[in-house]
Amino acid sequence: MKFLGEETIHDLYESTKKEIEDEFFPNKGFGKMRLAKAKTAITNFKKLTNDHLRTVDLMLTYVEVGTEFTNTYGDIDEKFYSSMYSMYDKVVTECEKDEELFKEFGDRLYSVVIESDGIGWGYHDGLADLYYSISWVE
Repeated sequence: MKFLGEETIHDLYESTKKEIEDEFFPNKGFGKMRLAKAKTAITNFKKLTNDHLRTVDLMLTYVEVGTEFTNTYGDIDEKFYSSMYSMYDKVVTECEKDEELFKEFGDRLYSVVIESDGIGWGYHDGLADLYYSISWVE
């Protein structure tokens, strides 16, 4: 990827983002919600590009789309929320290490907390706790 340049990395990023979104909201039919497939897409992007910023973006996209999915279709199960929480935790950890990353993703992190209000399994409370644990949050 290093030899192919920014345009190729951007195209792969867009393709990976669509792959994640399609697991929840495909153009036709209902989402299959294959969490492992969506997470594998993120891992593969990271390995191929070593693009930290876009990898964190894809991780947050996963949580955003998953939260939107449960708000659209109703309560899922504990495994689903554990996966969303775990990925959100990884994004928070990266943002805690780097204030610039927090500046890039802070608004989106907060939006997920707001959008998760009313979702069960302790999901909202867990996300809120993680968000407010970030030292950059005022």
